[in-house]
Amino acid sequence: MTDDSFLDVFDGAPRRRLSPGECLVTAGAQAAEVFNLVEGMLMVSRVGRDGRRQVLSFLFPNNFVGLSATDTYFFTVEAVTPSVVACRSRRALDDRIAADPLADRAFINMVFRVLENLVDLAYSLGQRTARERLAVCILYLRHRHRLSSGIASDDDPQLTTVDLPMSRSDIADFLGLKKETVSRSFTQLEDQSLIRRIGNHQVQILNLPELRELAGVLDFASPLRIPPNASGVA
Repeated sequence: MTDDSFLDVFDGAPRRRLSPGECLVTAGAQAAEVFNLVEGMLMVSRVGRDGRRQVLSFLFPNNFVGLSATDTYFFTVEAVTPSVVACRSRRALDDRIAADPLADRAFINMVFRVLENLVDLAYSLGQRTARERLAVCILYLRHRHRLSSGIASDDDPQLTTVDLPMSRSDIADFLGLKKETVSRSFTQLEDQSLIRRIGNHQVQILNLPELRELAGVLDFASPLRIPPNASGVA
């Protein structure tokens, strides 16, 4: 049985297709469903009373969506790219967990990983310059792709190119920066020969050790942070 055995509740589940920008979950709505991302990328965000948005995370295939301790969602989830999600009622998940102690333990472990990842990300972005935050963002997306794709080796050539399908505004709201500052930071990283932009939605990492040094993090890549099956919910 895998670490995320509770995800078998999605076996044979109905699937929903989402277009870019389409909402899967809206903050304040009834938290009646849970989801597993099958294809594409989703973005989790919250909007304050003043209208300012904070992007909290980006989700990759095999990520669980819909975790809530209350009867309503406290976040909004929308598609960044064309996406497919498997859908189950929250009741179905509750019944699955209640019926199997191993699934219950797996679910709790997933919740712990979510909390650890949020703390890890908050630490990695805090008290850093704009250029350093962008370096963190690139490494964060690289690592999430590695987990989602089950890539065992950190040196795999597939990890040299990082997809950035989200808009510059999305990246800015993720990093707590202005869009113009994000664009300027991309130019600075290129001028340092740390990355090379490939169009508007990809970057090639030219110097991974220096990019990590600039970010001041270990690329979220401690072995303790890699699930045994190198994938699963993160």
